[in-house]
Amino acid sequence: MTADIPDLLLERYRLEELPPDEAARIADRLRRDEALRRRLAALDRSDQEIRHSGVLDRVIARLPRTEPAPRRRFVWFVAVPAAIAAMALMAFDVITVAPRIDTPAVSDGDRIKGLTPSLAVYRRTAQGSETLADGAVARPGDLLRVGYRAAGKSYGLILSIDGRGSVTVHLPPHAERAAALERSGVVLLDQAYELDDAPQVERFYFITGDTPFAVTPIVEAARAAAANHNPPAALALPRGLEQSTFAIQKEARP
Repeated sequence: MTADIPDLLLERYRLEELPPDEAARIADRLRRDEALRRRLAALDRSDQEIRHSGVLDRVIARLPRTEPAPRRRFVWFVAVPAAIAAMALMAFDVITVAPRIDTPAVSDGDRIKGLTPSLAVYRRTAQGSETLADGAVARPGDLLRVGYRAAGKSYGLILSIDGRGSVTVHLPPHAERAAALERSGVVLLDQAYELDDAPQVERFYFITGDTPFAVTPIVEAARAAAANHNPPAALALPRGLEQSTFAIQKEARP
């Protein structure tokens, strides 16, 4: 049985984007599981077919050479076999292949007694990436990637409020219900984004629950709480939901 290892995880293994412990787990499974090896080989063939078909070149050729600087720029982390999906999305936004952000190795400690759901934020550096602490200072233009640790919770929502009171939903990117959470250590979102010049503090909120819950009421509550352009320390939530937060202090560029 290989259903417990989705294609996205295999793609990250191929691209060497997994933490060492997770990569070692999949490598061990590949040695023992012929069906999993066939799936990996199929992904390799799909990669080669797309490279030789010219599809990726046509996608790149259709990208505009100049792009207005949006207030907040999201960057998708996509594998090459996703190029055709990127073409479908181009009508709505410009998809860019992001420089990889390596993350420090993490272990699966979700079953440790007392562990609670939490956020992790990484910043791209010249050497790879660094882990930011809650309250760390960042500047406009920094490229960040957000991850979460579910700590046993089944469903979640991640949003942020910046110093202008703008609310951005990071997970799920487009859905009416909270996302089903993965439970293997720190799970990185599929996109990073470039910090804009919104002033003061940007705060991330990780809302979790044991059962599915609606996204819209929480987003509306976040917008109401952000009306004074000051991200609150916590959001008012329906009963049964929990939250953890992570703040980034904005430093203006000279």
